[in-house]
Amino acid sequence: MVRGDLAIFPLLSVMQMLLSSGRAGRFSVEHPRGGALWLDPGEVIHAQAGNLSGEAALQMLASLDGGQFQFEPNLIPPSRTLALRRDATLRRMLDDNEAWIVLLRSFPDWEKPVRFTARWNDSQPVTRNQYRALSLIPDGVALRTLLDRSGLPPRQVLDTLKPFLTAGLIEVG
Repeated sequence: MVRGDLAIFPLLSVMQMLLSSGRAGRFSVEHPRGGALWLDPGEVIHAQAGNLSGEAALQMLASLDGGQFQFEPNLIPPSRTLALRRDATLRRMLDDNEAWIVLLRSFPDWEKPVRFTARWNDSQPVTRNQYRALSLIPDGVALRTLLDRSGLPPRQVLDTLKPFLTAGLIEVG
């Protein structure tokens, strides 16, 4: 078993080491945005983060810049939702991580509730995708819960919500 802190050992470095070593098992991270990745020698075969799995969960895990990690060898995944070789996994996680930097400035605390502000009105023009994202905002639900319930890639939901946050039509906290 391997343990560590992602604040000291960056996620991409740890993933590169594990994927290059040819080890199979579960890599898990304790963090509000945490979850687990299951590895087969040289590839990622399953990702789980909250209620998200597969690509959406991998995208969520790429946002991590901290948290306690643990690798447990030879654990079998509950299902197979991915088939990403080492280089493809690392490239995707690097791209996702860079995109997360901007979004995490706008949405830093995922434990706080998302709600409409007094500036919101029902005649606000929205697209179908915006409506889908906005319809997930019941009063008092934490941002993490909203993203879990969406079933969509988390960056897609946050990218859709960001203009409404910037305009003061929704708030987190």
